[in-house]
Amino acid sequence: MRALLATPVESADWLTERLGEFGDRLGAVLLTVPANVRRPDDGSGDRRLAALLAAWPAGIPLALELAHPSWHVDEALDLLRLAGATLVATEAHEDAEPPTMRLTGPSIYLRLRRHNYGERELAAWAARIAPFLDAGHDAFAFFRHDETGRATELARALAEAVRRVVPGAVP
Repeated sequence: MRALLATPVESADWLTERLGEFGDRLGAVLLTVPANVRRPDDGSGDRRLAALLAAWPAGIPLALELAHPSWHVDEALDLLRLAGATLVATEAHEDAEPPTMRLTGPSIYLRLRRHNYGERELAAWAARIAPFLDAGHDAFAFFRHDETGRATELARALAEAVRRVVPGAVP
């Protein structure tokens, strides 16, 4: 959030100065604008977002989580598309419905935040991911890291569910 509210060029430089060392191993850098930051109605939020995206180095993939629903409007999504930045889809543990997945950049990026996912839920996520993989896009999915320690187990189970839907899609 600080990168959105502070001076974008200084923030982008500070956040990315050492990331080039990752080379092609860097999938994406996650920046989060928290749920308590609404998109202002006066256009200032779009101007700040545009400035941040313009300052972001082209060679470093950006995944932006705009947590408050007020950001999920055409104006903000168009700015992400123009910059090639990925909109993060986050499923909170209390969400009754899965989040909408919108392709704004070269990949999709999922934050799956429930404490537990059963086989059925993982199969449903695999089915939702499949069209993006079929179209040649990468998919990044991250599970909640908490005291239960199931994130790795769930990631493997999701990868297996995706393999069943899109053979050869997951290494």
